[in-house]
Amino acid sequence: MRRRISVALLLLLWTAFAARAQDWRSGTDSRIELMSILFRLAGNKEYHQCRIPAYDKAIDSYFAPYRDHEAVRLARSLGVGFDAPMKLAVYVRDAKSLDELVPFDRQGVHLFQNWNAAKAREFLSAARRFAADTNFQSFLKSQQPLFDATNTRLQTFIEKADLGWFTRFFAPPSPARLVVIAGMANGASSYAVHLVDGPAAQESYAIPGVSKVDPEGLPVFDSAWRTTMVHELTHVYANVPIKAMAPMEKAVRQIYESVAPAMQRQSYGNWRTVLNESLSRAATIEYVREHDGPEAARVVIRQENSRSFFWMSGLVNLLGTYRNSREQYPTFDSFLPRVTEYFNGVAPRMHELTDRLQPKVVSTSIQDGARGVDPGVKTMVVRFSMPMNKAGPFKDSKLNGGRFDQTGTVLTIPVTLEPARDYVFPLRWSGGQPLVSADGVPLAAALLRFHTGAASSPKQK
Repeated sequence: MRRRISVALLLLLWTAFAARAQDWRSGTDSRIELMSILFRLAGNKEYHQCRIPAYDKAIDSYFAPYRDHEAVRLARSLGVGFDAPMKLAVYVRDAKSLDELVPFDRQGVHLFQNWNAAKAREFLSAARRFAADTNFQSFLKSQQPLFDATNTRLQTFIEKADLGWFTRFFAPPSPARLVVIAGMANGASSYAVHLVDGPAAQESYAIPGVSKVDPEGLPVFDSAWRTTMVHELTHVYANVPIKAMAPMEKAVRQIYESVAPAMQRQSYGNWRTVLNESLSRAATIEYVREHDGPEAARVVIRQENSRSFFWMSGLVNLLGTYRNSREQYPTFDSFLPRVTEYFNGVAPRMHELTDRLQPKVVSTSIQDGARGVDPGVKTMVVRFSMPMNKAGPFKDSKLNGGRFDQTGTVLTIPVTLEPARDYVFPLRWSGGQPLVSADGVPLAAALLRFHTGAASSPKQK
């Protein structure tokens, strides 16, 4: 039985519609904005990425006097971030009262691991005073034209997004109400969170951040935003049940360990997270394949390779087997044994996959660790295992004046050396960003260390 909650209490504006008997809602959410702003003021980098210029400026201007408010200090001390503030947001009734939508200490309620009931209530008490002291409702009213325009655009966008695909593809029992929120202050950061009251989720939220605006400064909802939204929604369906994880643990642990640094940079700190991310990303690519075609799907696969999900192509092919064998596999859960087989097969091949997809330094004209290098050498040549992206991430990105050859596999860097000195050359762009292959896969961190000799050789190299 679906829970009926007052629209007026929950959101600035909701748009509700049905898709194959499934309830969907979309819109901006004042609870999300309040938590985003609080943790922005607290200094969380992931909440300081607003891409809507006028809104970003309005937040800075309006809340500048409250940067040391009690609620901000408490948010700073909690040591939480990313999806934790978003999860707490969906557990409160509205941005004014901040009342518990369900009792936090009720059995079956699962807040973020660092939010126990007492700690959450202490923070919400301070946040309630913050909302009153700042007259947060007045701020929301000042931004109402932006919210209205956003909601209108989002409604039109969602109505064309074929959200019924999820039940067609995953074929689960009727899931929780699904909610799509535009994270106005969140920029590129996106989240999936669930309101759980008892044995199952009551509402599941996709909260893609708004990362692009038009010349008028209004949010743009395009195919890239749709892919992010679909990815967040797939977490509702594709997350592997705990009991089904056990047969996969050994293999996925091995896979995770082979790419752990890259995963940790993306805040994926354990094998369970990477398992669920893998299936959500593969399912997202299935959606893209059906709606935008095979080439668009291949583009997303390359993007996943760039994030070190090197097993994605094979996993997507496996989901093609599921798609074409629905009589044998009527639900996604019924197909999980095949997923287990796949990961068990991938684990011993991870070295092969990384060798094939991740760029490596094949040779350097000055060897790493060399001693007595001729200080008269004028260039250093680096050869890569595959074509590299010859342009840096920014217009002013440089490689100490270095240039790639036409193939993108050879990099020549001019050097000016002095006798009897130690040198360390990091192989990265001037801004610190890693070199990446033509397909966007980052080069593992590489440093070239050497020591020059006492005098120059007669010959210049």
